[in-house]
Amino acid sequence: MLKKWFKKVVLASVSLSAVISIGVGATSAAAQTLVKIGVVGDSENVIWDVVQENLGEEIEIELVSFSDGIFANSALADGDLDLTAFQHNAFLQQEISDKGYAFEAIADTYVSPLNIYSENITDISELKAGDTILIPDNATNRGRALIVLDRAGLLTVDPEKGNSPDVTDIIDNPLGLEIVESDPAIILQALPDVAAGITNSNLALDFGLNPVEDAIFSLELDPQSEDILPYVNIIVARTEDQDNAVYQEIVAAYHQQNVADFILEHYEQVNIPVFEVKE
Repeated sequence: MLKKWFKKVVLASVSLSAVISIGVGATSAAAQTLVKIGVVGDSENVIWDVVQENLGEEIEIELVSFSDGIFANSALADGDLDLTAFQHNAFLQQEISDKGYAFEAIADTYVSPLNIYSENITDISELKAGDTILIPDNATNRGRALIVLDRAGLLTVDPEKGNSPDVTDIIDNPLGLEIVESDPAIILQALPDVAAGITNSNLALDFGLNPVEDAIFSLELDPQSEDILPYVNIIVARTEDQDNAVYQEIVAAYHQQNVADFILEHYEQVNIPVFEVKE
């Protein structure tokens, strides 16, 4: 039976304390172009430090942190942000389909795993009949989580449903696992009360976990596989701004070898760069 795991505390979508300015140059404000980029959490701030160094002083990046990506996309649509850098292709397409946003992906960044975590067991073989597993409640990550459970051999989802199955598409569940949808931001906090949970790697990093070493099950990522394309993280702009010269400079600053090397080293091979390095 599908239940909804409700938050006990309503998180603000964004606050003044969540606005982070990085790499402020020595030139006057009038000589700089300020670009506001919406992110979720703060696990990626260090990447943008490197990007800012590559950009120099003429363009200043300001990161605006949100508790949920849907608020970042809303702010982008309203013109309160210039870009977002938190979502993968599948999430973007779902948002466009649901809300009619005129958005375009202007750059690939990296791909990260969606793994299974637990505070009560150390291996998926320890799961028992009727155990509860939390999965994200947004359509794209819910579908990806169900595919992870399928690949782990814990259940089977209808292969005809592609990348976005939902719980009604489970065609075999030998252990009778209870799959419960939850806000991704609170899944890790709820782990003491359930058998296991699946959530995004950036949230695991913010929670102090290594998304590979601390997971009880992880899928090996092949960035060259077509199966991974929907889950490649991207930088997104409004369609009317996709060719903006300043934004393209930011993309060029991101698509540098030092950024790729930093991502691999800092995240210990958890996040894998998928962009072509610019000369």
